[in-house]
Amino acid sequence: MKMIAEPFGTGAAQSARRLRRESPAPPGRPGASALPPAPARGPAPKAGGKLPPGPGRAPLRVLGVDYWRVRPSLGGDLYLTSWGLPFHAHLDPANWFAPEWFDAHRERLAGTSTIYRVTTRPLAGRALDLVVRFSRVGLEVPLDTLTICRHPHAEFNSPFEEFALLTELRNSRGRTRPGRLLTKKPLAIYVPPGRFELWQTGRQEHKIAAKQARHPGLKIDPRRQYILLYGWINGQNAVQTAAALQLQGPSRDRLLTRVTRLAIAELEDHGFRMLDIKPEHVLLRLRPDGTLLLRPDGQPAYALVDYELLERIA
Repeated sequence: MKMIAEPFGTGAAQSARRLRRESPAPPGRPGASALPPAPARGPAPKAGGKLPPGPGRAPLRVLGVDYWRVRPSLGGDLYLTSWGLPFHAHLDPANWFAPEWFDAHRERLAGTSTIYRVTTRPLAGRALDLVVRFSRVGLEVPLDTLTICRHPHAEFNSPFEEFALLTELRNSRGRTRPGRLLTKKPLAIYVPPGRFELWQTGRQEHKIAAKQARHPGLKIDPRRQYILLYGWINGQNAVQTAAALQLQGPSRDRLLTRVTRLAIAELEDHGFRMLDIKPEHVLLRLRPDGTLLLRPDGQPAYALVDYELLERIA
């Protein structure tokens, strides 16, 4: 079976994955289940070459990004981007979010958000590795005091804002350095059918209302879950890479400072910034010989992997 992941440099050994079996919760309350009612059990849906007929085939443009809206068998709404459209069968929630599959094939990733690596059901001999993250739009941003003082406006992007900003970033060119910044591909947004009370989600209605006032065409229901689906990129974050290189003390600090400052400078060169950027948000790769993969200009080859607080500055 072939696994599909975003190419990024050369191959590197990956540590064995540990499967987690705790149920994901609504972003604001760790005790409540975010899963929709369990679907009827049966064989996995087969891969299809075409989208279902009807309104789902018409592209919907939201904040400059085209989506193909599909009503999946598990209910809710699936918004496919142009990157996700070729994989619409894999991205059908029945092929990754059905409870018995999701529980057994997810790996909780490090971070403050509810985020997983999930392998889809194999279709036509191929499976797709996804990054599955529950949106925190409308929640308080858990930044340190200094960052909050510098950026009192900080708010989590809505799913559609995040995809729009990331699409802009992916298509942008630096003012001083040619080429694009590497990121995960935004594949789809899934909105399950279940609804929660505001006390369960932890969302604040005034934050949602403020976003909709800035973007009149943006519709966000504060009582529903929004799940962002990204393509997986092989690699390790800068902290994990430093450990793999057995760096300690000043050598470790130099690598982490170098790659973080590089990402900040190149984001700014493209007209963007991440309010919470840190070494854990910078993905690096090792060569087969165990050395750090570098670009032709001698800088570390990297990809950026967190966009909840991505914003435009120019």
